Amino acid sequence: MLPVIGIKAWLGVSEDGILLLVSMAVVVVGLLMAVPVMLLVLHEVRRSWPRYAKTVLACALLADMGVMLLLTVALPFRWGLLSCLMYCLPALFMACATILRSRATVQAAVGGLLAVYILAVPVRELQQHVAAKEWLRATGIPSRAMAQVVALPGMTQEPYTWDGKTLTAMFDLPMGPSQAWMGAERVTLGYVNPCGPLLEGAGDASETESPPCVQDRPGLWFRGTSDDVVGYVLQRDGVTISLTGGLWPRAGESDVEYAAKRRAALRQVILAAHPATDAELWSREGSTKPTLVGLLLL
Repeated sequence: MLPVIGIKAWLGVSEDGILLLVSMAVVVVGLLMAVPVMLLVLHEVRRSWPRYAKTVLACALLADMGVMLLLTVALPFRWGLLSCLMYCLPALFMACATILRSRATVQAAVGGLLAVYILAVPVRELQQHVAAKEWLRATGIPSRAMAQVVALPGMTQEPYTWDGKTLTAMFDLPMGPSQAWMGAERVTLGYVNPCGPLLEGAGDASETESPPCVQDRPGLWFRGTSDDVVGYVLQRDGVTISLTGGLWPRAGESDVEYAAKRRAALRQVILAAHPATDAELWSREGSTKPTLVGLLLL
């Protein structure tokens, strides 16, 4: 299981050096643990397939990796007991079918694999709901409405961070081999001063700025000037949302024309903000201390 999880992570973090090293370490540790087990299995396979033991074991191993990689699509792996059990079942079914060789065993293994995939979707939804509840409880965020989702084109939102008053999300843009902060979202409970300082991403750091403030419409304020767009502030559903940054393609426009383009795009993005669903929080939750419920169900 560990080599498959490591390979899956390896393929998904090729631009992040630290995560790439962690993924490679997971693959290596997994292989060190798997090789002794495979030697024991090979001994059993030789008893059932004396002439083709190595070929059968290789085919079973490749099939198991394919089955589990497909499972990671339906049920993203986490280190709780439920995930570990779900990910161990395919190998168990395939091992029984390979070693015992009976028709009933093969049919049971196929049925078991189908059951795993059928259960993967409701288990994923359960885990997403549990993870969201545990994260909100552990962080002490007073309202689920504070976890607002906005989508800046071409950027990836980092996990939320909570300082006791404001929920912050930074947005990453690929810059060569690393990521740069080029966008920032902050959400505060209640309707606070929309013309106060704003948080901006500045590459590998963040900074605050107090640009001009103009009310665009009821509950919406534009922050910036005609040639320097900083962001927007939206007050809706009991929260204040500020959004800065974002990059859009530039095709020969003047500074003023490009600023107008960015302003219209940012306005559209912030008006589309919405409270995160369980599925959206799944990839945006910050790390918290493990809990008994999380260790059992995630």
